[in-house]
Amino acid sequence: MAPMNRVENVVEQALSILRKKAIDGYEVYVDQSSHFDVESKDGKVETLQASHSLGMALRILNHQQMGFSYTTYLNPSPSTQKDFQGGMERIIEDAISSAKAISFDPCFELAPVLKDPPLHPPIFDETLEGISEKTKIEKAKWMEEAARSVDPLRIKKVRKASYQEVLSQKMLINSNGLYFPYVSTLTSISVTAVAEESGASEMGWDFDFSHFFNDLNVMKVGQTAGKKALEKLGGRRISSGVYPVLIRNNVASEFLSLLGHSFLAEQVQKGKSSLKGKKGERVFSPFLSILDDGLHPQGISTSPIDGEGMPSQRTSLVVGGEVSGYLYDMYWANRENIHSSRLRVGSTGNSRRSSIKLPPAMGISNFFIEPGKLCSADLLKNLNEGLVLEEVMGLHTVNPISGDFSLGCSGDWIERGEKAYPVKSIAIAGNLFQLFQNVIGVGEDFRFFGGVGSPSLLVEALEVSGN
Repeated sequence: MAPMNRVENVVEQALSILRKKAIDGYEVYVDQSSHFDVESKDGKVETLQASHSLGMALRILNHQQMGFSYTTYLNPSPSTQKDFQGGMERIIEDAISSAKAISFDPCFELAPVLKDPPLHPPIFDETLEGISEKTKIEKAKWMEEAARSVDPLRIKKVRKASYQEVLSQKMLINSNGLYFPYVSTLTSISVTAVAEESGASEMGWDFDFSHFFNDLNVMKVGQTAGKKALEKLGGRRISSGVYPVLIRNNVASEFLSLLGHSFLAEQVQKGKSSLKGKKGERVFSPFLSILDDGLHPQGISTSPIDGEGMPSQRTSLVVGGEVSGYLYDMYWANRENIHSSRLRVGSTGNSRRSSIKLPPAMGISNFFIEPGKLCSADLLKNLNEGLVLEEVMGLHTVNPISGDFSLGCSGDWIERGEKAYPVKSIAIAGNLFQLFQNVIGVGEDFRFFGGVGSPSLLVEALEVSGN
């Protein structure tokens, strides 16, 4: 990765041009990243990719109009600085011109100077750059071996045993005096195992991610993927009916991800959220508490500041089933303050930059359900007889506003608190909001799946379509 001082030189040139422009304000965002990806197959390296990227995004505020432009370079070289310098004037003019095409809006604002230093969560592994490629490749190979070791006779194939990492250096500067650079690392592993028996085959997948290389648990991921594949063998259908259902943490996280939309102030103010006007009301199960925490040390979206430069924070959204708040960036907080006579609100640090090619926008950070105290055995005992939901298909078809769903799924049938047999080729139907209203038990097995996390959830009843 290029030295940070080289990037600072490019930024300083941009600032020297911007300061001479007749504009009300500006913001410069730089993201320099290095990526390393490797995939193992049959104990050999199938693919290996290493790349570097450098991007700069500008926002211009003038006459309460906000303009945006960006530039990117893949695998930048020492000459990249000259390329940046040569096109800097054009990039800035593009941002100024785009502002003229945007309607006047009093809610546009750039972040103020941070009054206090933001909290720095542990998201940077300073040892990562010093770890050899060979060691990283071994991670993928060991994971493949771990998956096969579960049952060498029935685990016939292992696909996509991969290791990935990204090291990022980010910098955000604006005309209000904000100057904030920070670094982060993220490493991940994943593997898919294929089990075969009596002409039938099933797949099992697992993963792990961490900001720190040595925290990745290769053996556990490989063995879990193998066990999941084996446990699906011999699956059958069950009779249609309404059953109590234990939703495993991975599926619960998928359902929860659909709820994130409803807590965004943008959707609430546009009338596209079922939670509009519900603050202070018990909308969900009293067993549920939901948070968004941009500082969570285990979160994939953890950072000291958000996409606009506001401090990241922990925001309580649901407490004991009662809606306690919504998520804001600066723009949607300003809109609410202008159009409402209620107490003023501020940003919750929920401006996200999904790409250097897009301006910051509203979004969740690390969005999750707080874990409960029930272990897996207790959850199965409380379920007694019913369905354990291990996997759902077609979640993208769920309407996030109405919450209605009908989804294919698979899992296990439970009798007397123990697994009887695997279940497949069935479907569940219901409503997202009613599902979270009907939670009667929360597990202790909390885990993040990307930017969303959940423990397992015991639901009183769901409609199941089988035989």
